[in-house]
Amino acid sequence: MTTYEKNLKTLALHYLEIDKRIENAKENMEMILEVQEEKSYEGEKILKIKKEDRVCYLNGKRDTSEAAKYWVKTLGVLHRNTPILMMGIGNYSYLKELAKQTENRLIIVVYEPSLQIFLKFLEMIDIKSWMERHLIIFWVDGVEGMDEKNMREVLEQVLKYEALEYCKYFILPNYDTLFAEKALMFVKTCRDVALKEVSRFATNNLFAGVMVKNLFSNAKYLCNGYKTTQLTEVIPRDIPGIVVAAGPSLDKNIRELKNAKGKAFIVAVDTAIKPLLREGIIPDMFAVIDALKPLELVKVEEARQIPLLSTLNASPEILDYHKGMKFFFNEGYLFAEEIFRRSGHRSGDVSCGGSVATSLFSLLYKIGIQTIILVGQDLAYTDNKSYANGTFHDVIEEEDTSKFMMVKGNFEEKVPTQPNLKLFLDWYNRYIEGIKERDKGFRVINATEGGAFIRNTEIMTLREAIEQECNKSVNIQECLERLPLMLNEEAQKWSVEYLKSLSKEFKTIKNDARKLRNLYYKLYKLCNKRNVDCKEYRGILKKIDNQKKVLERASIYQLITITMSNAQYILLEEQYEQRESLQEEGKEIAQTGITYIKDVEKCAEIFQEYSEEVFRDL
Repeated sequence: MTTYEKNLKTLALHYLEIDKRIENAKENMEMILEVQEEKSYEGEKILKIKKEDRVCYLNGKRDTSEAAKYWVKTLGVLHRNTPILMMGIGNYSYLKELAKQTENRLIIVVYEPSLQIFLKFLEMIDIKSWMERHLIIFWVDGVEGMDEKNMREVLEQVLKYEALEYCKYFILPNYDTLFAEKALMFVKTCRDVALKEVSRFATNNLFAGVMVKNLFSNAKYLCNGYKTTQLTEVIPRDIPGIVVAAGPSLDKNIRELKNAKGKAFIVAVDTAIKPLLREGIIPDMFAVIDALKPLELVKVEEARQIPLLSTLNASPEILDYHKGMKFFFNEGYLFAEEIFRRSGHRSGDVSCGGSVATSLFSLLYKIGIQTIILVGQDLAYTDNKSYANGTFHDVIEEEDTSKFMMVKGNFEEKVPTQPNLKLFLDWYNRYIEGIKERDKGFRVINATEGGAFIRNTEIMTLREAIEQECNKSVNIQECLERLPLMLNEEAQKWSVEYLKSLSKEFKTIKNDARKLRNLYYKLYKLCNKRNVDCKEYRGILKKIDNQKKVLERASIYQLITITMSNAQYILLEEQYEQRESLQEEGKEIAQTGITYIKDVEKCAEIFQEYSEEVFRDL
């Protein structure tokens, strides 16, 4: 069996049918490079690459592994599960030295932009021992399923917040010369995923303090609310959906929306409510998903009866003010899932995408709307403004955007934007692309008349879009009035009693947490002895693990972990660090565990009192 055949077999053991995909790619391979194998002065196999008029060696002719050994030394201590991101495998010495000199299991992502070079690599050295010691993901252009979109998804699994501090990345010599655009794409994708993860963590921390309070305050509305999946029963699918955001371009065409009323399903973000109502336009639904949105944004009498799409984490002040139909979707909160199950309706989520506009876009797609028109979705500072007039202020002032990042515009070559808006833009690009891969008939018309360019959209004025698409009359209000409540009478009664019982469940969690704290104290006491009984040590760790599982089985324990996201991060970060001895490791586990579990007890006690107060008179 050749080295190439052995390597295919090894890869197939770790990744389903990757050998077949590599062979299929080999058969259809386009010869872009001239790849020649030579020998170094020490007899090592090295690669010489010719691309157009450029010739590069991927290894030095002398001491081919010396640079790789030095690189591994510069990385310092590599803790277990450290992510290593590498571009290039033409000089396998780097991966070889990394795998050989590191004792701890690493997570290594190797991106190779040339299938030709990768196939040559598989002929040159046996990778079996490396794959057994580490989690190595080879990502190769030209192999089925290994495109930029899927690479992003893999990186999202690898680049968790707790790992970012330890992450290392490296582009092998001459790869930035041979594959300049691919190198830029790789670095940019890694950066974007890392920024998104940092943003997610920061957002979680920002809202953690108010999240559970909001969840409890809003949970009562599940008892007489509606589910987004019910909309599929009454909203016609042969009319367009219009998402009205509050970007600065909304000022240019907001009046045109009057011509779409009664001929489309018009949904609006919270910040667009006042500008719309001021023009006499009542949307069919609006949305509030943010925990800290001020009531003042929607405090208009006419808004109180407009159907509302909301999250359980949304501002309770707004939900209390609102008196109309409230629609919810599955968000993954386990205590709420208990109520949703009682409804008998199918599970259905909304891909939030980070903003209220992206949530509405996802809602329209998921209820079966085939044509979506975007209005006011600038994702940029059109005319140097952040919002349409009448949102936060009657007139929005211009800002200095000279130092903002620039992106492609719909009508201008470049428009200024901010990192948070760029994240939403990237979401639209990926989300629409993913839909169109599955559904060729799906259309998105960008009628924003300004702002940033979104891929896979048709650019029109709003007037053109309405004339072309809004040609069937429909009374959305009558459609919605046909819907029954999500819960029948029996399910409503059960849900009320269930919410009232949550305070008792938090009391149980507090008692279970106390038992776990005592086990951590026991572990700490054991590790302070001169000689640690390994059998007793393992026994306590097993009891700790079992008691953790008892805590985690409670559906409302999730609410505590959400609130304590910082503490969760500290615990997760521990997996990347090792201690010098069993005693030190045990003491560290015990001290961290005691600190964490004390907070769990306090949290459970606060939630017990708060749930009692909120649900007592339900």
